[in-house]
Amino acid sequence: MAKAVTVIGWVLLAAGGGAVLLGLAGIAITEGVGAVVRTVNPFNIAGFVAIVATLAPGLLMLMWGERIAERRRDQNPSR
Repeated sequence: MAKAVTVIGWVLLAAGGGAVLLGLAGIAITEGVGAVVRTVNPFNIAGFVAIVATLAPGLLMLMWGERIAERRRDQNPSR
């Protein structure tokens, strides 16, 4: 189960990263590179929250998969 959750986490993280890159490319095409710079500016809280919310499901699934694997290792120390 841990492996499946981890794989799903990587897929979601890749999809989220792709969505962020596609969004930034769309912004660059329609509004210019300056708008992309303003979007990824660390002081732009709305942009930061949007990027984190897009990547969060994948990151959380990866953390969950690692936690499942860790608990399984703790329960079966002989493996």
